[in-house]
Amino acid sequence: MLNTRADRARLRTTGTVRLPGFVLNLGVHSPGSLLPQHMHDDPTICYVLRGGFTEHWRGSAADCVSETLKVTPAGELHWNRFSTVETRGLRMDVDRDHFADSRSIFRVLDERMHSHASAAGDIAKRLVYELASDDDTALVAAEGLALELLVELSREPLPRMTRPPRWLLEADELVHEAYATRFSIGDIARTVGVEPATLARAYRRVFGCTVGERIRRLRVNHAAGALVETREPLSAIALNAGFYDQPHFTNIFRRYVGVTPAEYRARLG
Repeated sequence: MLNTRADRARLRTTGTVRLPGFVLNLGVHSPGSLLPQHMHDDPTICYVLRGGFTEHWRGSAADCVSETLKVTPAGELHWNRFSTVETRGLRMDVDRDHFADSRSIFRVLDERMHSHASAAGDIAKRLVYELASDDDTALVAAEGLALELLVELSREPLPRMTRPPRWLLEADELVHEAYATRFSIGDIARTVGVEPATLARAYRRVFGCTVGERIRRLRVNHAAGALVETREPLSAIALNAGFYDQPHFTNIFRRYVGVTPAEYRARLG
């Protein structure tokens, strides 16, 4: 049986709790931090609550932003670069052998997966809420949701990640380096040697967003970090991040973060 009081106390002090077949971790990563190359002994399911990171493995890369859910197989070497805002998320280490009698679950834990704003992600979000609850039944509810998450993944497989061509990775690096400047898809396409339409289609298919959406997200992340770490005026932060004026900055920031830059600074600055 679960010792619910002890487990809930452990979750509050360490961010970790054990359930049958699972180890759940609520983690926090500092802005701009790097998690060096590593692997996990068990398959992991990660859900991003806030912030984001880029995960690199075997010459491939994928962005995980707020509401992203991913599955990483056991023993796969990877490393993570976190965004310029504090990143919070849930990591579930799954005992694969615990589910050996279910071939569909056993199989899905052996494949890399990635989704955004999915049904599985909604379950993960509810799981986090249960872990934060002080209700005596919270861990029972959390166990049920963890199992429901596995079932959702096995019944409706998420899009598999494919290894992008080298030119696409180079294009993504250029976007990350030049997001605060003015450039076009055509500029990047010419640099990496492909047609603009080819770049646009491949970028959306592999990274799950358009080049423009990536640029806006990078600019917002840059601005969010500056709002917390500096006392620069909003107008200067907007220009440094690549926004053409402060109203434009405010509108985009509110769309992505849910509050205005001034409100964000007041809460976290």
